[in-house]
Amino acid sequence: MDVSRRHFTSLVASAVAGLALPGRAFGWSDHGVASGRSTWSQATHFQWHSVGDRVRIAMGGGGNTLLYMGERGALQSDGKNFGLGRILRREAELQGVRATHFVNTHNHGDHSGGNDGFGDLSRVAHANARPRIMATAEANLDRARETLPRTIEQLREQGAPAEAVADVEATLAALDGLTASTFAPTETFQDEHEASIDGHPVELRWASRGHTDGDAFVFVPEENVLHCGDLLFHGRHPFVDASSGATPQGWIRCVDAMLERCDSETVVVPGHGELTDRAGLAAQKSYFERLQSMVAAAIRQGRSRDEITALAPADLVALPSSERMLPQNLGIVYDEMTG
Repeated sequence: MDVSRRHFTSLVASAVAGLALPGRAFGWSDHGVASGRSTWSQATHFQWHSVGDRVRIAMGGGGNTLLYMGERGALQSDGKNFGLGRILRREAELQGVRATHFVNTHNHGDHSGGNDGFGDLSRVAHANARPRIMATAEANLDRARETLPRTIEQLREQGAPAEAVADVEATLAALDGLTASTFAPTETFQDEHEASIDGHPVELRWASRGHTDGDAFVFVPEENVLHCGDLLFHGRHPFVDASSGATPQGWIRCVDAMLERCDSETVVVPGHGELTDRAGLAAQKSYFERLQSMVAAAIRQGRSRDEITALAPADLVALPSSERMLPQNLGIVYDEMTG
């Protein structure tokens, strides 16, 4: 791939800011990465990071999204939160390549809420994700005349570019023509799917139930970039959505499948958190194995579920949102281990 690997550490350090606050203005930035494309400085709503010549990552406004550019077309993953899809598409196409392919890594609203911005494209997701994406869309549309004006006001208060405000206003004006089908995948797959961007392959894979029952990860072999979706929460507690079929043991299987595609130079894109590498992905597996070990030991000691969810090792407590997420995840691991 075109990214200079000796600069990858600089790339990761530059992304430590993580999720951009909505409304902040950013231009393209190579962040020390050797890229053949010119940078530009036009104000944007999302924070964009370059990974080599063909890959961009958009942070903020929902889960991290991947843009993979060919010579004439581009693949975009995930639509951000409801109301933000038109912004995402416009800013991606400022690079000079129009969107031709769209994929969802899973159903959650911070990844599928803005799918309407790509409503004219073929949209691909795992079969289990489709009904959940439609349910999310129906809920968003039911509240849209209340939520979208608030989004517009928030963007103005945050000093977002005028074009971003206009994009959300256009979504509000188009509401009567939107249905859940506008957001839903037009094509689904079970285990694997391959797209071609001007002859350049993109692989979508489903390995197991994990974060939900419909998580796909995206691998761009020619660029050696792996987009994990929410199968990777880097530097924070993962959200195990048991109501959507999540399973800690299945999540470990998903990580194993992703690790098989990684080498020491793979750029790993989490659903949430900064860009990382193979070690960052392996840490996600270690997190669940650690919880399983803690819970198994506590069960052998005869501790109750309440006692187990109160466990608080210092390193895990130090992660963001530990007061809520750590007890929740310990409880889910307990429930899975005890049937």
